[in-house]
Amino acid sequence: MARDVGIPGSGPSSVVSATLSEEENSIVRYIKKADIDIQSRWFDWDFLWAEANISTIIGTSTLTSSNTGFPTSLGNWKTDSLVWQKTTDDYLILDYMFWNEYRDTYKYGSILSNSPEVYAIKPDNNLDVYPTPDAVKTISAEYWKSPTEMSVDGSHSAIPDRFRKIIIARAKIYYAENEDAQEILEGALTEFEDLLDKLEADQLPRQKNRRFSQAQDLYNFTVVTE
Repeated sequence: MARDVGIPGSGPSSVVSATLSEEENSIVRYIKKADIDIQSRWFDWDFLWAEANISTIIGTSTLTSSNTGFPTSLGNWKTDSLVWQKTTDDYLILDYMFWNEYRDTYKYGSILSNSPEVYAIKPDNNLDVYPTPDAVKTISAEYWKSPTEMSVDGSHSAIPDRFRKIIIARAKIYYAENEDAQEILEGALTEFEDLLDKLEADQLPRQKNRRFSQAQDLYNFTVVTE
């Protein structure tokens, strides 16, 4: 990016602010901001997808960070993915319910203890299962991680390598807006829009047909309105 926008010298050799010029610090700041901006654009990027195996606690229906295996990087749950005892022959896919309906149906009065069958996501993003677990077992779940900011020299973006040029394109837009550099802004906008379309096609669920000349699966793709 430093080369593209004409920053003097060879560019930042580190992200440690004390060793950089004001212009180099700006480059580092724009890159960090651009990376987080792109990661935050969609909650369900494939590159943010992950799995967790959460241990239940006897007599406790809510799964939180107190449960072993609860994801520390949690952004959003994949609501069709919770499975009780996934690796056993007695596995059960838990039915998802919206919190208000679940609360009104299962959280008042006497609450049954047994193997969970249904669950809801509470407003604080913790899980609640019903019946309340009566044994220490495992609930497997899929989720999308929260975006992670690059902070040190060895940091890598979660965005796949082949698409990381989009970070530079987005950062150049910030730079151009701040410096009133219209020529850089126009080129960066064009490049960013093209790269964003490619990244979305590759890393959003059921979007790959957007970048194929011929749809490979006519029954498994979604058209997103621009």
